[in-house]
Amino acid sequence: MKTVFTLFLFNLFAAFSFAQPGALDSSFGHDGKVVSQNYTGAAYTSIIQPDGKIVIGGSGTYYKNDVLIGGSLLARYNTDGSLDLNFADSGRGVYILGDTGAYIPVIHAMTLEEDGKILALGSPAQQNGQFGFALMRFNIDGSADKSFGINGMAISEISGGDDVPYDVALLPDGRIIVVGDLDIYGNTLKSFVACYTSDGHLDKNFGNNGIVTIYLSAPIHVKCAAITNDNKIIVSGAYWSYPKNFVFRYNSDGTSDLTFGKEGIAEMQFEKFTTNTVNDMAISDDQKIAITGVLYLKSGKATIVVSRFTQDGKPDSSFGTQGYVYTAYNDGNSNANALAIQKNNKIIATGYFNSNGNTLFTIIRYNEAGTMDSSFGINGIQNTNFFGDDISYSINIQKDGKIISAGYSEVENPEFQDIVDIARYNGDLTQKQILIAKIRHWIQHHNGFIWDANNNISSYVVQRSYDGIHFSSIAKINANNNSNYTYQDPSPLSGSNYYRLQTTSINGSINYSNVLAVSNNNIKISPNPATNSLQIQGLPSNQKTKITIVDFNGYTKMQTVVNNTSYNLNIASLKAGNYLLKIEMNDDVITKQFVKE
Repeated sequence: MKTVFTLFLFNLFAAFSFAQPGALDSSFGHDGKVVSQNYTGAAYTSIIQPDGKIVIGGSGTYYKNDVLIGGSLLARYNTDGSLDLNFADSGRGVYILGDTGAYIPVIHAMTLEEDGKILALGSPAQQNGQFGFALMRFNIDGSADKSFGINGMAISEISGGDDVPYDVALLPDGRIIVVGDLDIYGNTLKSFVACYTSDGHLDKNFGNNGIVTIYLSAPIHVKCAAITNDNKIIVSGAYWSYPKNFVFRYNSDGTSDLTFGKEGIAEMQFEKFTTNTVNDMAISDDQKIAITGVLYLKSGKATIVVSRFTQDGKPDSSFGTQGYVYTAYNDGNSNANALAIQKNNKIIATGYFNSNGNTLFTIIRYNEAGTMDSSFGINGIQNTNFFGDDISYSINIQKDGKIISAGYSEVENPEFQDIVDIARYNGDLTQKQILIAKIRHWIQHHNGFIWDANNNISSYVVQRSYDGIHFSSIAKINANNNSNYTYQDPSPLSGSNYYRLQTTSINGSINYSNVLAVSNNNIKISPNPATNSLQIQGLPSNQKTKITIVDFNGYTKMQTVVNNTSYNLNIASLKAGNYLLKIEMNDDVITKQFVKE
């Protein structure tokens, strides 16, 4: 059989067609997914530090010296998905927020200060007889910053009832904004905006001694806070029982910005729906305000909704219909808990999709105008299964455009417990990135390739794959003074081999080279893209050949066995998207990628 060598050279690292936007990133954890192993818990929020490390916050438990400890949780992961053992207590730490009785304290939201310290918002909390919610500040290594509040924690008790904080944001001057609801079980119908100094005390010059109270004509939730590029404070939420959301804008001293919306408030009504919730908000570079949550149809079905306001507080008529879009999954309910905006103004929402008792991470991406982005996942949607009861609560976009989603699963092992889940997805193929290393060419007869040195690299790891998706490390080469490097594979796989380099820079960041594909076959497929049928030619004669189509989540979509040298495969039933054609003949496994239109 003829051997064919193909070199894919792009101006992007790992920019090959199988790295479809929205597909799980196989270089992260195990096939793109990470679950907590030396602790149990749930992730409700996450941030990405400047070095690319991922910090999750929520609640958790683990054993220390044979004693089970639990409380609000922080954990940090390296860029490859491994737990960072240099953070907190061997990668994770729980923080007791005083005597909270039967209530388990939870970290609801986090943000990063300019110096890299971590601000976390949690509840319930109690300190020196004061019961309420807590602002906490941690050093970069996860230890408490004792200079903040009292030993790293500032407790607030605003209403004297059950105050629930939801979000935290940071003003450029270092002051801290917290939003939430007041006395949620007392039906006071009020919410709040609180402002703290950089050392953890209420800012007496903001609002009424540091507090602005919000109340409208009907019960409301205030869930989100963000800061504009001119230091205005944006606060969003929804009515409890009406299908309407709202946005307030405040000046940095807590006074209403009357130039926004109608006397400082903007509202959006959702027709033909019963109720809605707001769960997250983000501001784009052009200062438009995007909000996500849930809309409930009159049938009771839950759908993901994204709405957008203009900078001056009007529903953005250029987005969807009357400023909003909703996505109803055909066979189940969906809920969005978090939202992020890419540099190209595409909007990504994440949460969960539930159908027939099975709950999955879901991510959906919209174009700037609110249409579904069909280039992402499968027709704009990517669902991910961990254990079958999986909920995503946060989303972040890395500098390289890859997407981090974090949440938790409830599993029975042998009793019910929560397991932290983190997934990383490929970003846009058109995302401009630095090519750290480029494989130059294949060395025939030596099963090897060559690449040029880069002075910023400390080590190279050669990775190989049988399908271009699942890569394994097969060799590590430490950088030296060579001008170029060569690697020869002593035992290449039968059939197709895909090679790439994983590079580690001198500052610890990890990147990837282009991909070298080596195929030992004469098999051709056409047309590509295909609509209803796929013609496969060059199959071996006088033997049975197994043909399998899998999607980019690894799920088998179609399978057949043929014994002809050519075969016309009917693919009309496949949804539009990217697929792998796997051809198994004797000991060889050949993979081909194609697009179904």
